[in-house]
Amino acid sequence: MSSTQNQIQAGAPKDETKGSKAMIAIVLVTSLFLIWGVTMNLVNPLRDPFGKYMHLNATQTSLLQFAYYIAYFVMAIPAGLIAKRFGYKGGMISGLVLFAIGAFLAIPATNMGSYGLFLFAMFVVALGASSLETNANPYITKLGDEAHESFRLNLAQSFNAVGNVISPVILGFIVPATVHPDNNTEKLNFLGDIKMVYIVIGIVLLVVLAAFCFIKLPQPPGDVEEEATPAAAAPAESPLKKPYVILGIIAEFIFIGLQVVGMGLFTTYAQQFGGMNSSAALIWFTVLTVCFAAGRFITTPIMSKVDPGKILFVYMTLSAVLMLIVAAGWGMFSVICFVIAYLFISIGYPTIFSLTIKGLHGQATKTVSSALVMSIVGAALIPLLFGVIQDGVGGAAGLQVALLVTVPCFAYLAWYAIKGSKMGLVEGK
Repeated sequence: MSSTQNQIQAGAPKDETKGSKAMIAIVLVTSLFLIWGVTMNLVNPLRDPFGKYMHLNATQTSLLQFAYYIAYFVMAIPAGLIAKRFGYKGGMISGLVLFAIGAFLAIPATNMGSYGLFLFAMFVVALGASSLETNANPYITKLGDEAHESFRLNLAQSFNAVGNVISPVILGFIVPATVHPDNNTEKLNFLGDIKMVYIVIGIVLLVVLAAFCFIKLPQPPGDVEEEATPAAAAPAESPLKKPYVILGIIAEFIFIGLQVVGMGLFTTYAQQFGGMNSSAALIWFTVLTVCFAAGRFITTPIMSKVDPGKILFVYMTLSAVLMLIVAAGWGMFSVICFVIAYLFISIGYPTIFSLTIKGLHGQATKTVSSALVMSIVGAALIPLLFGVIQDGVGGAAGLQVALLVTVPCFAYLAWYAIKGSKMGLVEGK
């Protein structure tokens, strides 16, 4: 038996991906999904109170989302390079360090009442979150048999959705029912509460960072085989040349943009077409986030028995139909359809992610994972595009036309689920 074969057997990937070590790794990495879910969904609701207290215009308030999501584009490739050099664990540790630095930068930002410094703090937080996503998503996906990749990632991402629900609940305690922009005491209390939120997040991150430093994580099987491959071996074809990978990156760019823009427009839509006030709209928004989390928890067990691509096809088709009703603007009925749509939108990101890296291992997985995380820049660019559409048309009609554009986008995602995700895919390799 050759030395290379001995090395591969010594790696014994099937032993590392089962048992208590794998379970500890899954629990530890899944905790990251919850943490960045909380911080990501804090950004959208913070726009309105920050804008009012700081007397910002619409463009300035939108910079909060832009600063957060553009970091994903900036950090994805460096995070992938770190993963190639130091492995998934090294990538996740670097992400936790950046994440914690960003969280603690919120302390001077809120103390000084500096919106610019707070934007920078959120940018650094998102740099860390980007590094975590670049590494945690493929790590969870590949830590086990290929048949259940979508199941594992959707299960982990379900806790990300729980984080999305926690965020508006936290803000419900610290944002006044009515914001008085010129009330300095109220403003200082708000900034003080935001500071405490990020202090707690920073402390939690340091605890998790310590756990990652001292606990050995098992390696996915593809990584072990790749390390045992002789350096002289012929380089493999770039995974970015595979049709299903390119189409998947496009699908993820579109999907994350649709998910974020819908959440951003919901409260405005609920007030205009549901005839409700801002407090009632926020309650319905919380219901929407609960549906989003429930969709992942309900669907994930089904994925162990039904092809994830088929489930995604059905869900994206239903999302297109529901958003068509939303664009019609049929009062409270359309508001309810908007909320229900997020029950089906819920599984999009993790399922597209797992379909796009299917059949890949080792460095190829890390390369594509970086590209997929870069595609999250869609959350910065697509809302901007929809804003241009709204301003161009004007009024309630502008909101309806913008939402109508989501329908063909969801149709593309449905097509990718059933057809595009199989173009150029060679199973078992």
